[in-house]
Amino acid sequence: MPSQLVITAVDGIVTAHARATGEVAWAFRIPDGKADHPHVTRIHADEQRVVVVAGRMEESGFFATADATAHVCCLDYATGELLWRHPLKGGQNIVHFTATLLVEGGQVLVAHAELLVAFSLETGKQQWQRKVERTATRGTYTSVGLAVPGHAQQGDRK
Repeated sequence: MPSQLVITAVDGIVTAHARATGEVAWAFRIPDGKADHPHVTRIHADEQRVVVVAGRMEESGFFATADATAHVCCLDYATGELLWRHPLKGGQNIVHFTATLLVEGGQVLVAHAELLVAFSLETGKQQWQRKVERTATRGTYTSVGLAVPGHAQQGDRK
């Protein structure tokens, strides 16, 4: 049976459309308190949850926050209700959005700046955090690819 909703994520806004009609079922804006800059957004959806990572960016390509904060949010698939959220601070203003998102085995894995963080998909509780070596070269952070057997996500530069 096909899924009931088609989920879009653009500019920090996640929208669920009824698959049969295209009508909007629900919409959610990343709760960073600002809509003054565009957001770069990554998304994952399954039958129960929608996980999104977004960061507010200036037109120059830099984060619009001094600490390069990306927001990780987990929503209920059917209703769009916010189940949990965490800000991830990159530590300094970096040139581009580096967050990579992988959801698998009950975990939400996010690489951002030099951090790799694991959250429980069910509760949002942070399970662990580690530094990823070699993410910064000459002051510029690069995106980190994430993989588990049978599933991989690649970051990109924009």
